[in-house]
Amino acid sequence: MSFASLWSAEFIKFRTLKSYLITVVAAIVLAGVIAALIGTGVDAKGNIPALGTSIQAVTFPMEVVLYAMVVLGVLIATGDLRSGTFRITSIMAPWRRQVLVAKFTAAALIAFAVAVVSTVLAYVGGLLTGGSGYSPLSGDGALVMLTTLVAVPLATILGTAVGLLLRNTAGAISLLLVWGLGIEAIFAYLVPPEVLAFMPFKTVGAAVANLPLGPLPGLGMFTLYVAIATGLAIFVYERRDLGT
Repeated sequence: MSFASLWSAEFIKFRTLKSYLITVVAAIVLAGVIAALIGTGVDAKGNIPALGTSIQAVTFPMEVVLYAMVVLGVLIATGDLRSGTFRITSIMAPWRRQVLVAKFTAAALIAFAVAVVSTVLAYVGGLLTGGSGYSPLSGDGALVMLTTLVAVPLATILGTAVGLLLRNTAGAISLLLVWGLGIEAIFAYLVPPEVLAFMPFKTVGAAVANLPLGPLPGLGMFTLYVAIATGLAIFVYERRDLGT
């Protein structure tokens, strides 16, 4: 079974499973709706009370998309394991690593497409309600938006890797969301911003515009976290008995 066939199979699974499509559609719709709601708070100077500059009208809803794509990554991994198709495909492929690489790259490409559409909708949503002060591209806003476009597919790879490692949908989703939305939120009150900026989900997303690490170094750190999780998933699955 060639890499192209493995890759094609991943896209077929995505198109045919309703849970994947529902997750994607919900993320895209939410991006536009949340951006429009946040846009109503943009003042004449381009600031949003308690959030920052008007770039938050784009990055905040895109953070919601990022977490949705983390969930999608977990579903892509655990759904394959639960149905038994991962084991069958791994037996048919010449190298087990090919199966994993095909899964990671397909997940990333799907998430990148979702990120592009969601970013456009978020920008337009904020534009419709933000008034004259809406200027998300000012300052480093354009750079933050570009790094978000890369961070979303990376987050999907992270979800896929954690799903493969834990092999349990609820467990993997709970771990990632509790850490990102709960534990890191608690750390925000316990550690200085210079330390908080290095937390995995604070390196990308809405926090980047307000934390000292910055968009590009933050994306680099997030990439490192994803690479570690992905490398560990590949290492484990190349040595794991397919029957277990």
